[in-house]
Amino acid sequence: MKMLIKRFAAALCVAALLLVGIPYQISTKADGMMTASQEVAAINVGWNLGNTLDSYGTWITNVNPTSVETAWGNPLTTRELILSVQQQGFNAIRIPVTWAQFTDSEGNVDSAWMNRVHEVVDYAYNAGMYVILNVHHDTGEHGSDKVCWMIADMNTYEQTRDRFEGLWTSIANEFRDYGDHLMFEGYNELLDMNNSWNSSTTGTTAYDATNSYAQLFVDTVRSTGGNNATRNLIVNTYVCSVEQVVRDNFVLPSDTVPDHLICEVHCYSPWWFSTATDTSDTTFTEQHRSDVITLMNTISNFSEQLGVPVIIGEFGPEYKNNDDQRAAYIECYISEATSRGIKCFWWDNGDYRTGSEFGGYAIVNRNNLTWRTPLVEALVNNSQGEPISVIEEISVETQEVETTVESTVETTQITETTIAETNPTQTDINSLENVNNTNDSTGVLLVVGCAVVLGAYVGLFILGRKNGFKKNK
Repeated sequence: MKMLIKRFAAALCVAALLLVGIPYQISTKADGMMTASQEVAAINVGWNLGNTLDSYGTWITNVNPTSVETAWGNPLTTRELILSVQQQGFNAIRIPVTWAQFTDSEGNVDSAWMNRVHEVVDYAYNAGMYVILNVHHDTGEHGSDKVCWMIADMNTYEQTRDRFEGLWTSIANEFRDYGDHLMFEGYNELLDMNNSWNSSTTGTTAYDATNSYAQLFVDTVRSTGGNNATRNLIVNTYVCSVEQVVRDNFVLPSDTVPDHLICEVHCYSPWWFSTATDTSDTTFTEQHRSDVITLMNTISNFSEQLGVPVIIGEFGPEYKNNDDQRAAYIECYISEATSRGIKCFWWDNGDYRTGSEFGGYAIVNRNNLTWRTPLVEALVNNSQGEPISVIEEISVETQEVETTVESTVETTQITETTIAETNPTQTDINSLENVNNTNDSTGVLLVVGCAVVLGAYVGLFILGRKNGFKKNK
């Protein structure tokens, strides 16, 4: 009997050794998700896929995933682009999505659009990046050609709450089994009835509505269960502002689990240096540095007050033929943020400019994957987070993008395009990219189970053979 016990124990040891060599990871369960603090700490610096899945326009006559994604002049997003982002050293990506033109009044999402969003999310998720998926220009400025239906106003909130709840139910169920590398951001820049930036001009109704959307978002996602029960969720202040009155009126939602909420703000500060509106403010000065330090102290104090991490979901200075000064600004901005545990996401709208034509936030030319190296180095080298493995070298001369979102478009040749002026505001898994949690744990567990059984048999066989040799001697 003792011999059998020893043999069984030895067999389990052999099985354990075999399991160590299995190149798969078991899906993260809901009770094992990273906390908000852990996830923010793991992020080094992020990049926004701006003016792409968040594009919109009532002037778009043939509304389909391809026409909307490319409506503002950017090419269709490719796996190569996302892997190039990762290769530069970014370990996080924010994917802004506007859902308005693909949802009904109850928040149900058109399947073709959901499939395309899912495909792009997988490009980043399967590459091991931290991914933020949000609801973007469904908020923001309203009127004209806008599609905004969420306004920081309590009357509007009461009229749209069912649609908002339905939308997030659809999104949350679609990605319910994804691990903690995927975060949800409830809404982007909520504006009041007057389209007021920085702070509301309509009184407390704007702040009450912002807080109401935040609470409904958290409650809705949590109710879908699975990994969503403890997924890290991001809520934004009114118009993502850090103005004193906005901070004073922001209420962090109550949650069913502790330390799984993150607050987000957007900070293009100092404004005149960051915007191409002022073509004369092109040199990063000590006053600018002082402004950045003041900003970071404000955000750090706000984070301490809330008791949750605060991230900067959008920032960056536009191109004014001053990349050396932009790099100096970035070095200061990221260093000051990192030293306070604040993580930042560069706003990239795809508008890649050179020469004397000012404007645009792009640090990568999406048509040929060339990067503004000094800016990238300033972003990555001054950040601190989880180390990221550099993937295989990507060489792209002319990209051809295969898309499954529209049957009439099989291959789209990407050419140079003009980027629309805007306010910054399932795919196959390649084994080289699949470095994070595997979504489907069933197959993985089957492999693990087989390995355990095989290991046990191998162990017993080896021990039996050895025992036989001893007896023969």
